Amino acid sequence: MNNAFFYFTKSERIGTVVLLLLCGALFIAPRWLPDRSTQPESDFSELKAHVATWEAETGDTTQAHDEYSYSAGKTRRQATRFHPNRATYELLEAAGVSPKARRSWLAYLKKGGQFRSWQDVEKFRSLTDADRTALRPLLYFDTPASNGAAASSSAPRQTVELAPFDPNAVTAQTLEQMGVPAKTASNWAKFLASGARFKRAEDVRKIYGMTDDDYARIAPFIQMGEPIAQGAGGALPQTYNAKGGDVLVDINQATAEQWQQLRGIGPAFSKRIIAYREKLGGFHRVEQVAETYGLPDSVFQAIYLKLRPSPVLRTIAINQVSIEELAAHPYVNKSDAKLLVNYRQQHGRYTNAEALDNLYGLEPGFKEKVGPYLRFD
Repeated sequence: MNNAFFYFTKSERIGTVVLLLLCGALFIAPRWLPDRSTQPESDFSELKAHVATWEAETGDTTQAHDEYSYSAGKTRRQATRFHPNRATYELLEAAGVSPKARRSWLAYLKKGGQFRSWQDVEKFRSLTDADRTALRPLLYFDTPASNGAAASSSAPRQTVELAPFDPNAVTAQTLEQMGVPAKTASNWAKFLASGARFKRAEDVRKIYGMTDDDYARIAPFIQMGEPIAQGAGGALPQTYNAKGGDVLVDINQATAEQWQQLRGIGPAFSKRIIAYREKLGGFHRVEQVAETYGLPDSVFQAIYLKLRPSPVLRTIAINQVSIEELAAHPYVNKSDAKLLVNYRQQHGRYTNAEALDNLYGLEPGFKEKVGPYLRFD
């Protein structure tokens, strides 16, 4: 056997001894270090006393109890109302927003993006439905002051107290301020936008989502207004009187002049609305009018109840259309158009809208948005 295999140089022997000494020191060292596991937890009683004294002197208990609570030496963030353009990671986290959406939100603000209304929040694609549900009661937005200047955004929008209202002329925003759940308020607004009207106060019960408790609370304040006069043949007239009066507009048939009879709609906006309507092939829902480029949300909310839908749509023959023709629709991007046409060429004709469920690469909500514009002949 070759003994040279077990031979160590002097440097190697010294290094081995030093390494063994270090290992021994690390093994023995904990015996001389203090045991911190038995030390008492931090005492916040003095801090709590100072906070209680400050609250008693100022009469302000909202911030301390709204945003933070102290327990066992930890600070726990609680959900509180905030302006979307001044959101922080902590505020979004307390609101229940998913981590991915929080990062996207803050990155959007850092790049100069702004949320001017709830509609902008709904369009933010990083949010899930659960995120939007959690955020809706917590966000407030800047509102214009009566003199035309921007109102102070330092305080949240105050909740409106219950007051008499006409169920046929109320907005979803007002209903929410009166305590009606957002989904129920939206269903109410859609009912009115369809051209339907309540004949009796009791008919409000029929709104999908209306609970007995909500109805009992608002029922004493319901005041039925005068019914809108009808035109020839019992149909609602398309327009009335002067600008700002009782104007009703058919969203798919109104001319530029008829659009301009609505308050806030001038020649530029009327042309944009009609141009967008032509690109779409007609408006399937009243809410699509709000997608018109540059149209302020405040203007749309003001005219929302004066808009009437009609089933006038220009559809697309999905089994015949080319990629370029399909991508020309505002709701269809080039990637989705290629996917749809390639799938048709490989698997045959589409028979109905449900066939789109087989295409997993489509944008979320594609069928719901584009489906009304597709023809499957």
